[in-house]
Amino acid sequence: MPEIEKEFKNLLTKEQYEAIAGDYQSVFTKDITQTNSYYDYEGLLQQHKMALRIRIVEGKETGEITLKIPQSSLEVLEYTEVLPVDILNAYNHDKQFTLPTSLQETLENKGITLQTVNQTTLLTTHRLEGALSENEWLVLDESHYNGKVDFEMEMEVRSLELGEPIFLGILEKYKIERRQAESKIKRALSTR
Repeated sequence: MPEIEKEFKNLLTKEQYEAIAGDYQSVFTKDITQTNSYYDYEGLLQQHKMALRIRIVEGKETGEITLKIPQSSLEVLEYTEVLPVDILNAYNHDKQFTLPTSLQETLENKGITLQTVNQTTLLTTHRLEGALSENEWLVLDESHYNGKVDFEMEMEVRSLELGEPIFLGILEKYKIERRQAESKIKRALSTR
């Protein structure tokens, strides 16, 4: 069953990241390191503004393959398959794999025929995550890719209308200029 991810994003400096991480440390209930590997076939998914990601979280026995289809600048429809980490590690080692049937069918419904995909980029993220309320989750990411490091604040929300003032309030509190972040895959691909 697909999920719609609703989130606000903003790039941060290292100093801004550290200030928010310190002030909100009691909020963060997750402190994880994850590897995201992105896949495509001759830029076909990118042409359709879609992304395909394998995510492996350190210490977990399963990971995910997620097809992301934007619905708006703040909403992404996600189709996810959960698989054992050893299978996903083999895909990453080979730098290619055959899409699960469910994802092939989802793409075919969008007019895209695709079976085998190749790795386009890889990044590792240290993530802090916690609930501000039952409707808003604060996420801080430190991502490493292609010799670069960036810092990002995300706020995942159930309601864009209710979450936006909270997100903007955090930016204002820390005097952070609004710099909407491109997706991680776009940032990583731009530095290859």
